[in-house]
Amino acid sequence: MKEELKDLLEQLGVGYILNGYQTHPCSYMDHDAGQTCSGEVRMGPDEDEFEVELQMMYDTPPEGKRSLEQLMYMIGKKQSDGKWDIKVLKIKNEDKKDSISGWVVKACKLFRTCTKKMMADEMPDFDDLLGSIFKESSKFGGSTGQGGGKQPKIRPGQLLDMKQGAGF
Repeated sequence: MKEELKDLLEQLGVGYILNGYQTHPCSYMDHDAGQTCSGEVRMGPDEDEFEVELQMMYDTPPEGKRSLEQLMYMIGKKQSDGKWDIKVLKIKNEDKKDSISGWVVKACKLFRTCTKKMMADEMPDFDDLLGSIFKESSKFGGSTGQGGGKQPKIRPGQLLDMKQGAGF
């Protein structure tokens, strides 16, 4: 899905075009829980690639987790026609690129929702948001005009506007 840089960045919650080496960071620290969530959109030095990263850091990691957990990682690259395309999407180290219909829009929404919660001094529940935004169990999850409903049953005669028993 190729788009203008401005449009992709807006979907991520960045209201302006980033210059080379420029970042758009966001973080929230819950002192009581001993965890920090941070998100960042970074433009590459040549302004032909950007990275999106969302991570969770724990003072005392929960059982089975590391002290730093990368929740989401995405790379957008400028194409020869000047538009931008998302080339990498990893969620919890799992490749999600092309895994579900509307994956780019949903990934951007996931990142934007997490950063909005952080800006509102709230720790995002990543797993809950992931489940509600991606809806992996549904064939075409979301309402982006893709899929949905039953296919109509059409008899061949209806296509030619033939009346029953009439012929040519």
